[in-house]
Amino acid sequence: MKVKKEIWIPSPKKGVTASGSANYLSAKNLRMMQIYNYVSSSDRADAIYQRFSNDNGKTWDQPELLHTYDKKGDYTIRYGVGIPFVDTDHNVLVRFRGTRFLKHDDVLSGQKRFKMFYQISKDEGKTFTAPIQIIEEGDEFNSEHYMSGVFYGKNCAQIEGVPIKVSPREILVPLCLFPIDEKGKLYNPRGAYTFAHIIFLVGEWNEDLSKIKWKTSQVVKISPDLSTRGLNEPAVAILPDGKLFCICRGSNDKAPHIPGYKWVIISSDKGKTWSKPSPLCYDNGEKLFSPASYSRLIRHFNGRLYWIANIVSANPYANSPRYPLTIAEIDEENLTLRRQSIFVIDTRGKDESEFLQLSNFGVYEDRKTKEIIITLSRLFPEQKDDWTASCMKYSINVS
Repeated sequence: MKVKKEIWIPSPKKGVTASGSANYLSAKNLRMMQIYNYVSSSDRADAIYQRFSNDNGKTWDQPELLHTYDKKGDYTIRYGVGIPFVDTDHNVLVRFRGTRFLKHDDVLSGQKRFKMFYQISKDEGKTFTAPIQIIEEGDEFNSEHYMSGVFYGKNCAQIEGVPIKVSPREILVPLCLFPIDEKGKLYNPRGAYTFAHIIFLVGEWNEDLSKIKWKTSQVVKISPDLSTRGLNEPAVAILPDGKLFCICRGSNDKAPHIPGYKWVIISSDKGKTWSKPSPLCYDNGEKLFSPASYSRLIRHFNGRLYWIANIVSANPYANSPRYPLTIAEIDEENLTLRRQSIFVIDTRGKDESEFLQLSNFGVYEDRKTKEIIITLSRLFPEQKDDWTASCMKYSINVS
């Protein structure tokens, strides 16, 4: 493999991170949408922009500001806008959005006040419908109790992975669910930063492709003795036999003696039910170490399935270290990682901070060059909490 690195979206000023991702807007054309954020603190977008390219990302038109943030009493209203998902069977786009009310702008308070919405475009992103709240089908559900296990004001579910098509009329959307206990309080048995389960939304199109009917899957749980923050950020792919393969983030926050693994779950019924989580292993059977960080699966034009993640040589602690950033091939017969295929995309330089983060990235395959493109902000290369960072573009030739 070979990799080329360049600045994609520059930081606008000191103390601000530029982060972004892009995607194609149809099944075959080269028109693209880029969504990018300016960020100056963890998990809060200060400004969100969109812009378009008609030449495969070579040039971009003028950006349009979609959101900043709002204030309402003690609450700061923060917004999230995702890259559109292309339903290639119908050439229709689905874009997901979120609205979070943060008391005194505290991120953790948003676990109690978050709602999800979707929009539809049938003209390659030129226009979108008004946002429609995601509410599960059934008489018991409404705008406050919008899906199984969620009650606005007590907890929430949020999108933490990339949707996939599981049938001509069905979309599968990966979520994490912050559960509540028998007293109606957020469940967090080990006192870690947060605790979550994995759940999936199965969305079915109506006849004229104007709305999606939503149902929830089985909730996927793990013992807090195996992962102190539960499961997060599911990365899903379809295997050649039609099964779904999913890698989830784990954590050993507050319990450094617990191994820091990624966890695998499998579905044989298009995401409605899932297997018990098991550690992701190398092809020799050895369990691999990975911090609590984001990962992605992408099937390349060559037919191979690749995993992009932080893989480390020793047991990590909680979120660290989030380097190196690697790409490796999945052995789809044995559902393991081919150890000899691991390629380091980027890592900490000898003079860089140990707090460097190479995570929370966007991914797509370039339709002209067939390169895998990763867009990522190199956070904290000099010191912790200096949010000055540009969004980098890594072009990976996997042939």
